[in-house]
Amino acid sequence: MELKVENILKLKGVEYGLIKLSQKAYTVSDVIKYSENNINAEEVCKTIILKGKTTGKKHALLLRGGNKINFSAVKKNFEEEITIASEKDVEEAGGVEPGAVCPFLLKIPLFVDRRVLDLEKINCGSGNHLYGLEFRSKDLNRVVEYKTVDWIK
Repeated sequence: MELKVENILKLKGVEYGLIKLSQKAYTVSDVIKYSENNINAEEVCKTIILKGKTTGKKHALLLRGGNKINFSAVKKNFEEEITIASEKDVEEAGGVEPGAVCPFLLKIPLFVDRRVLDLEKINCGSGNHLYGLEFRSKDLNRVVEYKTVDWIK
């Protein structure tokens, strides 16, 4: 079985690995627990879909798995209250349920916390709950446009 994201990565010439999971993963803890590969827990990142309370505009934030969003910093950037998107909004923006969102499959603006770029490798959602995706952080900009931000507590 080939995942949709694999076609994108091959087209861009990006080396990657799939992280097989023994059960569906919805959280960072699930990824670490269910990984059949030897992964570095520090490299596990999550993509969170955010939504403007007034405009309804959606944005994605890629951050390290153990980090939390500073919503005050986010609000300053967008000049409106921002909340975590509902499951329905995540499915609309990412084409998957929460927990499997892949930053390469989004059709909304992507923001990447600067701490993610300090990692050698990134392990994130692949668009499938049974696989994680691992690639070199330096290849992120070869695949997707993003803005680097500092929105972590």
